[in-house]
Amino acid sequence: MTHIEDKDIVEAEIAIVLTDIIGSTKFVEKNGNRFAAKWFKVHDRYCISQITKHNGVLCDASDGFLMYFGTVQDAIAFSIDYKRALKKHKFPFKSRVGIHWDTMLIVKTPENLVRANHKRISLEGIGKNIAARTMSICADNQILISYNAYQKYKQRTSSHRMIPNNTLIACVGLYSFKGVKNPEQIYAIGFEQAHLQPPPDGEKAKRIAGKNKIKTRLRNKKIKELILWFLNKLCFLSVVYTLIILAPFLANSEAKKFWGVDFAVFKPFEYIKALYLFVIGG
Repeated sequence: MTHIEDKDIVEAEIAIVLTDIIGSTKFVEKNGNRFAAKWFKVHDRYCISQITKHNGVLCDASDGFLMYFGTVQDAIAFSIDYKRALKKHKFPFKSRVGIHWDTMLIVKTPENLVRANHKRISLEGIGKNIAARTMSICADNQILISYNAYQKYKQRTSSHRMIPNNTLIACVGLYSFKGVKNPEQIYAIGFEQAHLQPPPDGEKAKRIAGKNKIKTRLRNKKIKELILWFLNKLCFLSVVYTLIILAPFLANSEAKKFWGVDFAVFKPFEYIKALYLFVIGG
């Protein structure tokens, strides 16, 4: 039996990050083992380079990676660069990312096990489960962080040079995680309104509260979003204007009968006219 000394176990507050390739099994089935292996190899190289660049420590790997960072800012910066790398280099798959801040045990693996190809470091604590649940519901165009991670990020005293100034963050709801006693408030990080929408439930995470749609401020909208916002407002105003113009006609039952449009849907206009005349007459 391998004995682990106390000096090989360190307790520390860290940002736990989990990534996962979306639909990796289907990708292999569709494209074959060799083609998939080549892309996974390239993916691993990019991911590990970003972990190193942002002062992270890799702990474990499979379809995704488990790692930790000394600050939430470094974890977020890694996540942004990692997602951008997948898009920039046109990877044929996308990935989820979940971030959580917690006190964890960092356990160093004994050398005899390392020589037998075991991982050098492992993380122990409920924080790993929360990070995993958070990551599991992440949409392909966003980064999800837990409540603890968000609070730690808010406490920052300076900006991070690798986190863009136009980065947006919003609360996407309260989720119940399987195996975790208390519900978790989850936040999304992105660069446009579409990135900040509540992700759907997963097998081990259920949404129990929160807004159904997250809206960004006008100053934070992209050109495409501004155009859509303007068109929606224009359509609404057009409908209101049309109803105002047609209101006298729609409130006149004789005119509607004459033109053959005396439908029940237009009856409220007659009631509104009658109420108006009653108030004016009173």
